[in-house]
Amino acid sequence: MKKKHPLRHFHLFAWTLAALLAFPGHGARAAAPLGTGTYTGIYSGNDYGTVTIVVDAQGNVTCDFFSSPGFVHYQGTGTVDTTSWFLVNCATPDSDSYRMSMTSSPDSAAANAVTGFWGGGTSSAQISGSYTAYYVSTKSDPAGSITSATFAGLWYDPAYTGTGFNILPSSAVGLIVTYYGVDTSGAPLWLISDYGPTTITIGTSVTLNMSHSNSGTFLAPVRVPVSWGQITLTFTSCTTATATLDGTDGKVSENLTLLTGVIGMLDCR
Repeated sequence: MKKKHPLRHFHLFAWTLAALLAFPGHGARAAAPLGTGTYTGIYSGNDYGTVTIVVDAQGNVTCDFFSSPGFVHYQGTGTVDTTSWFLVNCATPDSDSYRMSMTSSPDSAAANAVTGFWGGGTSSAQISGSYTAYYVSTKSDPAGSITSATFAGLWYDPAYTGTGFNILPSSAVGLIVTYYGVDTSGAPLWLISDYGPTTITIGTSVTLNMSHSNSGTFLAPVRVPVSWGQITLTFTSCTTATATLDGTDGKVSENLTLLTGVIGMLDCR
């Protein structure tokens, strides 16, 4: 089915008109090509949260707006634009009762960041705003090693709401993984790993010891680590991974997606 241009929605018309008035010379020439890879950042306005834009080698685009207040994903598709100053256009399906769409602005830097405007809502309640998504990664080489700092950010499995992983980079000693969730009794569980490797190979598992603390107070937070178990982490791409926690509270495996990365951690290749 042929996709309609996302600017068919009235809620983006004002943004586009403003951009054309502010940058009158951009309508006459094509923008620089948008490179293959993943761009992540934030969007704000009447709604706010994180935005992830993925561009494949064929010029297909997927966009994911994750609403922080609504705790829900709005996912759309589109294409790279090679005929105007739009780098990318993307929209959720027409069949969705709540639709969102986005387009880029002329000040986007094709190999660095995508900035632009978004709009969404229902026919009776329209909202809009702006976004900035920074370049995170390009293609990965399964046979090669990637610096562990590239994977820094927040990771989660959509099937496990309220839990997640934070991967922290360290150029000196390697990555550190923290887990926030609940234990078997329903109490909050915060785990922290030993130091991991400084480089990661796509498809190769890494197993780290995990510990927690049941000591200390708010005013005297002296941490005495207690062994909990292990985590086995396997990155299947620059933005996906599997994680298996095996310890005191049992065993669980999750399929992780990068929720948001860290600005400046580039070159997943």
